[in-house]
Amino acid sequence: MANYLNFDIYDLQLTNLIGNSQLRQLLISTANWSILVVEDIDCSLELQDRRQPRMMNPDLARMMNIDRYPTTQGGCGACVVLLSKYNPVLDQVDDFTVSSCLTLLCSINGCSITTTEGIRNTRDGFHPIHERFSGFHASQCGFCTPGMCMSLFSALVNAEKIPPPEPPLGFSKLKVSKAEKAIVGNLCRYTGYHPMANACKSFGADVDMEDLGLNSFWRKGDSKDVKLSSLPSYKRNGDVLLWMEMGVDRVKVVVGNTGLGYYKEVESYDKYIDLRYIPELSMIRRDDSGINIGVAITISKAIEAVKECNQHGFHIEENMVYKKIADHMEKVASGFIQNSASLGGNLVMAQRNHFPSDIATVLLAVGSLVNIMNGLRSKELTMEEFLRRPELDSKSILLSVKIQDWNRLMGISSGTRMNLLFETNRAAPQPLGNALPYLNAVLMAEVSHCTTSNGIILSNCRFAFGAYGTKHPLRATKVEEFFTGKVLSVGVLYEAVKLLGAIVVPDDGTSNPAYRSSLAVGFLFEFFSHLFEANVELPDGYMNGYSPLLSPAKQLDHGKIPTLLSSSMQEVELNRQYHPVGDPIAKSRATIQASCSLYVISYYDAHE
Repeated sequence: MANYLNFDIYDLQLTNLIGNSQLRQLLISTANWSILVVEDIDCSLELQDRRQPRMMNPDLARMMNIDRYPTTQGGCGACVVLLSKYNPVLDQVDDFTVSSCLTLLCSINGCSITTTEGIRNTRDGFHPIHERFSGFHASQCGFCTPGMCMSLFSALVNAEKIPPPEPPLGFSKLKVSKAEKAIVGNLCRYTGYHPMANACKSFGADVDMEDLGLNSFWRKGDSKDVKLSSLPSYKRNGDVLLWMEMGVDRVKVVVGNTGLGYYKEVESYDKYIDLRYIPELSMIRRDDSGINIGVAITISKAIEAVKECNQHGFHIEENMVYKKIADHMEKVASGFIQNSASLGGNLVMAQRNHFPSDIATVLLAVGSLVNIMNGLRSKELTMEEFLRRPELDSKSILLSVKIQDWNRLMGISSGTRMNLLFETNRAAPQPLGNALPYLNAVLMAEVSHCTTSNGIILSNCRFAFGAYGTKHPLRATKVEEFFTGKVLSVGVLYEAVKLLGAIVVPDDGTSNPAYRSSLAVGFLFEFFSHLFEANVELPDGYMNGYSPLLSPAKQLDHGKIPTLLSSSMQEVELNRQYHPVGDPIAKSRATIQASCSLYVISYYDAHE
């Protein structure tokens, strides 16, 4: 029986449809929208397919935004598009970015897709995003620009869902810190990120106009009012899409299909089973025992759920734990990968394929539980048991992950007077985006003052380390047992550091093994060092200069969010002697590149 795919399209013009051996097409048009119905679709086809564009129907290739060869890795962000999907539970439309080179075409049934041509183009006039990327000199070769524009557009769309206060006229509700992070994960090889960050920050309601760099909109010395009037006008809500509800042999179970970016598939599958539409796997439940998250929930939704727990936690220590879990999870992959990748998929890859997962390490340390169904029986395992067990067979399925209530997990009563120390660490080539870690670590311990001395007693220690060249994240149980019940001293920490160094040993063949082991030792030392008074002598004559103990309130760190880039303010002396050489003139093709209206010809196409 034929498969039918229905979705809204906002940037597609199909003319002179050409039948081909892969699929048959039918276009139904009305005055303001179109539906593409694809019959007998190849289920292995991605939204931006890896096969060569010239082998496909040219209209279908254009619909898939194929004007370049995809990476099928989800690492560069050049093919990012906006996916809009109706959420029947919340009765709202969810808008989020995805990598089209990883997104299966069948998985977007009932969704709307918007590319950079869809928000504006050469026919309808360019969007302010396109014009500002041009004016801030944020496009050079233009290969990465469309994806960056869509990442920013998604941030603007979702910012409109934030409750008041309203921003000033001409600005969005997006804050500068969020605008700058909108393009995290979008890679550029030529232009440099300052101009791109300036283009994004220019939409922020709290932007400092003096901090925006060289551009073609205003000149040095112009007043703030002149600068505001010079920027391409941005009208809020004007470009937000309106939702229109639409009426085997080799099988692969998927949610976001993002694993394809890390584990390459040589062969395609005959059938794909999409788990996102199974309600039991997409539920988030919160009760006194903790928070249950379905395995089909995306990582971005899981982060939101953990953040909500942080806001509603009763104890400040519990708030701190949830906040730091969410902060660490935000460092995992790019936003457009988080919007597609599922929590369960990440854990299954860590258990089956030894994927260096940050999430598995965090959940292991906080004592999370997983629920597995085999046939009609359901079984609850600890995260450690799940990671060590054999991989799931065809009769078993991972249902949910439970982050337990912290006080219940640690056995803390309401009258107990203890301080909780909790810290997550991640060492990677870059702090955010798709860079895999050299090592990740989660350290926690309860500390209390000793009644017989001025020392500090340690209890309930939990240390987890992962991604350092071992199959799964591991808990350093010997170090935990060594610390438990001891009064913290320089000698105790020194012995624990040596013990940990013998435990965290990468497998043979792992790159930089000594560096990875030293990271674990350094993270443990840093975790406890601030409990000592300054200038306490360490073994072998070393001195310690750390500050005193931080309270849980200070660990929450409610201060100003640091920016990813330093200030881009520039002082440029201009003169008319060699006019127009030296003038900040916008690149003529930048808006065309940003709206993806320029067809990119590959080296091989050009020489055929």
